[in-house]
Amino acid sequence: MRNLKPEIQRDRLIVEGFYGVEMCEDFLKGFLTGLSEVLGMRIIAGPFIFSPDKFSLIHRGLGGFIAWVESGAAFYSWSEHKFFTLDIYTCKALNVQLVIEYVERELKCSDIVWQRIEYE
Repeated sequence: MRNLKPEIQRDRLIVEGFYGVEMCEDFLKGFLTGLSEVLGMRIIAGPFIFSPDKFSLIHRGLGGFIAWVESGAAFYSWSEHKFFTLDIYTCKALNVQLVIEYVERELKCSDIVWQRIEYE
């Protein structure tokens, strides 16, 4: 991706996979809070947990968002498929290996892929 503002530090990471845990609101709150702690991010709002279940028969699952001084993370899950997407955006250098290890361990992933957004 072309870097329109190279003097602004930013990192973006998308992680997807299949989880092996019982996904519920309390678990997801703990997961997002723990991610913040592992990465040394300072929480300013959240975690906020939501579900489209009442509104949609197509997408069933839980989602969540947490805001950091250094930006934030969004999580989406599909309960029928035990599938998730985690989007992280930060204005601080991101330790990708640390994220992947945390996600694999906490979500008990059977398969996981990730892509870091690279700037030119």
